[in-house]
Amino acid sequence: MRHAQPASQEPGYEGGPNPPLGQKGLAQAIQVGRQMKLWGIDVMYSSCMQRTLETAGAIYESTNVSWHVWPSLIETDRRGWPSIRERISSGQSVGSSAVDRQRLDHPNHLPLEALRQRFGSFTIDPPSPWQEQWWLQLANETREQAYARADETLHHLLQRHRGSNARIAVVCHNAFGSVLLSRLTLTPPCDHVVFGHAHAAISAVDVFETHNQIRFTNYVGHLSHDEVTEGVDFGPLR
Repeated sequence: MRHAQPASQEPGYEGGPNPPLGQKGLAQAIQVGRQMKLWGIDVMYSSCMQRTLETAGAIYESTNVSWHVWPSLIETDRRGWPSIRERISSGQSVGSSAVDRQRLDHPNHLPLEALRQRFGSFTIDPPSPWQEQWWLQLANETREQAYARADETLHHLLQRHRGSNARIAVVCHNAFGSVLLSRLTLTPPCDHVVFGHAHAAISAVDVFETHNQIRFTNYVGHLSHDEVTEGVDFGPLR
């Protein structure tokens, strides 16, 4: 599922690039937590950004399931992929910049201990090579790197639960969530979001040894009409 609406998408936000949930997002997170309790889940994984932590925190309060935080589920900047590709093809180096370092130093980048105090219920056990990277600097991540990160993350996730009937909840982001679903369904890589999600929307995939099958995508039935933000068209059918 995608995280609920962040405060950065509400009027008057003056924070940094790692925003918490806004007021509407907090309400959405409560609803998605109730939906997860209704459907039932056995284990939950989330990225380490504030908006996903707060969304996952609401799910944890409703379900009390084992919660694991994996930085490898962090968002990717898919809008930057074409420009990064152009820079690489022209021989320019792609590395961290002063702007990137300033983003990392922003107060909204909570240190690990502060996150533990606020969300003390989760376990940090990300798969290698993400073990030591709590906050990943992905401003210059290429499309190929994002898809490779998704492959590795899915490999570790599915290996951990192979042979079980575990109902696994993954709380992440819109673009990277689309990449994960693309890899699960063998959809060819592309620069746009194939599986778009509204805030706090849910997709379900059945994973088998021989194939995977999408049950549904972008489900928002747990939200009222006024609570839905981004990614859903309520216009008349034509």
